[in-house]
Amino acid sequence: MKKVLCLVFLLNACAWVENLYWEEPDYNRLAAHMSVVDKSPRFVTYEYRDIGVDEVAPIAALYCQERGNLQAALYEITMHRNNARRATFVCKKTDEI
Repeated sequence: MKKVLCLVFLLNACAWVENLYWEEPDYNRLAAHMSVVDKSPRFVTYEYRDIGVDEVAPIAALYCQERGNLQAALYEITMHRNNARRATFVCKKTDEI
């Protein structure tokens, strides 16, 4: 009986960890709460509200990845009007970060 309970516990733990780390972003929700303010091949600036910068970062990572296999690094976060925030990410080679 202990082995069965231990197995059930391990399976539940694995499912919890999988959901914790492998959950895809809800792109529709992100699109409703953020927009691109400025962009170039070397940086991108997003304005967002009601979400965190940790939800914006994967979108910036995709943007930089498409610009020559670069990685996104957070440069700055500023407050803007109406409680919106702006986050600027720079696209750099891995050895520059």
